[in-house]
Amino acid sequence: MRIYNFSNKKISLRAFNAFFFASVFIIVFIGLYYQYAASNKTTSENFKNASYTKSLEMREKFRSVFDKLEYQFIQAESQNIEKLDQLSMLYNNQKAHLNLKQMEDELNRNVKFGKYQIFMINQDYIIEKASYEKEIGFDLGQFKTVKELFNKIFNKTIKLDISSPKLDLDSRLKRYLVKVSDDGQYILQIGFALDYSEEISKQLQYLLTETSQTNLYMATEFFIQDINIKAIDFKSNAEHKAYTHNLTQNFLFDINQALKSNEIEKLATSDTRKISLNKTLVKLIPLNEKLISFTDSKENTLNFYSSTGSLFGEKSDTLLFIKTSFPLARLDRDLQQNLNTFLFITMLVFLVLTLFEYYKKREITDKITSITKMIKDNQIIEDQSSSIKDISVLIDSYNQMLAKLNNQITINKELSYIDFLTGIKNRKAYDENIEKSVSLYRRYGTTFSLAIFDADDFKQINDNYGHSFGDIVLKSISNVLQSSIRNGDMLFRVGGEEFIVIFPSTNLEKSKQAVEKIRKNIGLNLNLNRKVNITLSIGLTEMTSQDCKDSIFKRVDNFLYSSKKNGKNKITSE
Repeated sequence: MRIYNFSNKKISLRAFNAFFFASVFIIVFIGLYYQYAASNKTTSENFKNASYTKSLEMREKFRSVFDKLEYQFIQAESQNIEKLDQLSMLYNNQKAHLNLKQMEDELNRNVKFGKYQIFMINQDYIIEKASYEKEIGFDLGQFKTVKELFNKIFNKTIKLDISSPKLDLDSRLKRYLVKVSDDGQYILQIGFALDYSEEISKQLQYLLTETSQTNLYMATEFFIQDINIKAIDFKSNAEHKAYTHNLTQNFLFDINQALKSNEIEKLATSDTRKISLNKTLVKLIPLNEKLISFTDSKENTLNFYSSTGSLFGEKSDTLLFIKTSFPLARLDRDLQQNLNTFLFITMLVFLVLTLFEYYKKREITDKITSITKMIKDNQIIEDQSSSIKDISVLIDSYNQMLAKLNNQITINKELSYIDFLTGIKNRKAYDENIEKSVSLYRRYGTTFSLAIFDADDFKQINDNYGHSFGDIVLKSISNVLQSSIRNGDMLFRVGGEEFIVIFPSTNLEKSKQAVEKIRKNIGLNLNLNRKVNITLSIGLTEMTSQDCKDSIFKRVDNFLYSSKKNGKNKITSE
């Protein structure tokens, strides 16, 4: 391979070509991508600014409508005290035969905006009668402030109370007036109610657009309410409350995508019934300021939240939130056009590089691919040569490495069959050889015998003289066994002090003679110093047609057990 010299530094031709073409591609790609990113940024900002302007317009339109509703509500409230006196008179006239429906109709005669509801609360603070039947039986005594107020009214300390307007779970805006009846039996309560969702649906249709979606939420004392949802949409009051609870949590998580406030996240996971939600939100969320915006990737929308101060007077603490959502489909189309342009130009650059890649493949890559396949298959590369220096060095280095590796694998495999203490074959080697012996017997009828040897009282040797001495004894036993068997016989250490010998092509009678010779050699060679008396208990058997590797081992092991049981230093066979 040709070598170029740049400032006395050598670089291969392949490296030079790769560096040159990679540099060209990176420079061109970065330039194209910069233009693409700048175009995307401008497109996104224009879309967001246009959506922001539309959301501002929407907020002002909604606020004007709510101002109108608030003005009408205040006007209608002026007749509340008059209606409370009228209710008192109707009660005094009908208390023998009360007809709440008739009384409610009388109160609502000529009332065009809102509706009056009647509640009669006994001295146990329980709503005993009401035109709004869902609240009959509700125990108001559980609320400390209400109980104290009603006590003052019953004691005539307070003659009349006008409570602040509140939104209930049915999106009804109410202002309550209470008065004790002349007979002192009931607190008469009038709830002037305005069905907010109904009034809004009448007046806000012209604000809806095809290019955006608008949601209105009210933050009341405990919950966030969707003014388009009514209690009649649910099967039970519990289901409605559960919905409102989930809506509150979802609203807080939703708006926190823009604000990313730990306090709002904590508020969303707490029980809002234990705090004043609307007062908390006033402190956490910027009101009457710039719109809060965020992108919802799941819904693929750009969302804007705007909020107001308290509606219907500062004491009500009812906050209005207007959420305007703009689909990102149009922006996605514009961004896709930018991407198509970027990809088209990039493909032209890619085409040029592809032509170069074809040339490189023909001259270099095909040879490297062939070599790589041989390397993957762990084969010696014999029939490959190259005029390129790097490839030739790769072939030679790989062949040397593979030869060393294969040699090391062979050594490691042999070592895996050796018992590290005695140097003879181990249990793994026994398992493979017994399978081979059984297979030869099955195929050709070549019989063999199997003997198992176990050092008697070996535990006492370890306990009395230590494990180091015990290891010397095991090595000595293996040496005697190795020297006592024939060249074709196979010796294995299969346990702590257990050894097995396979006698190929040997019947029981001949193998018994060999085993007896081994037993005597142990006594002659290992008991000369008389420090310990080393003997072996032996089990011996011959392969039969009913045997497998497990059954023959089990039988010879049982024979070994018999030798131990019957006095040790014996041979038991069959």
